[in-house]
Amino acid sequence: MKAISLRLRTGTTESIDISSLRLEDLVERTPDQISHLVIRVDSLSVQLGEIFELESQTTGDSHPTLVLKGDCRRVHHLGHQHRVGRIMVEADIGDHCGACMSGGSIRIAGNAGRYLAAPTGSRKGGMDGGQIVVGGSAGDFAGSRMRRGEIWIAGDAGAKVAAWQVAGTIGVGGVVGNHVGYGMRRGTLILAAATRLPEFRFTTPIELATPFLALRLHNSALRSIWPPARPETGLTQWFTSRGDRSIGGIGEVWHPLPPPN
Repeated sequence: MKAISLRLRTGTTESIDISSLRLEDLVERTPDQISHLVIRVDSLSVQLGEIFELESQTTGDSHPTLVLKGDCRRVHHLGHQHRVGRIMVEADIGDHCGACMSGGSIRIAGNAGRYLAAPTGSRKGGMDGGQIVVGGSAGDFAGSRMRRGEIWIAGDAGAKVAAWQVAGTIGVGGVVGNHVGYGMRRGTLILAAATRLPEFRFTTPIELATPFLALRLHNSALRSIWPPARPETGLTQWFTSRGDRSIGGIGEVWHPLPPPN
């Protein structure tokens, strides 16, 4: 199977939209064909090879791989509708990464922008399968309208993480912004940092008594991809709250409690 590498050319400062790129389509093309694909740079149509340096090689791996190199904070919509294979980002990535993906995996070594795995345009559903792992932090609206799959964020998450979540699992190793779980219907949100949720939207925390937590957080596979950036020390009790009850939601938020005031 192919492994394709795209390195952002130095000096590129424009906003880059690569939503038209599909890994399953790229592996069927020659390097020359890939370099001539058209992407959006600001308001212009530009050939991919003008913005990225391309490398392609055949590997013995059974899954295709796409690797992004360089400072990609201005590269948006990576992995749009991603279905198969692995996408790896060696540094930071921009907004709408993993939008509407339904399979495969995306690994981001650095930070992710806003709307991680969230829907775009008029679409009502966000991520519908697969796994995203962020080694740094994520911006606002991470996991918005998520339906299936897993998102693991080692660092912080911005405002409205898990907003309108329908199903799936989201884990955040750092602190979260305002309006956590806003409009949450179902699914699970795991917060490694001690958190006090708004009482009018979430039920009173009760001690979490399930072997699933230990299996989920302490298995070797997960430890290798989701080490929380600032794990809480001295907090051994976990609690669960349900919500967003203002809309009749029954999603679960697992979290340690902060010390009493």
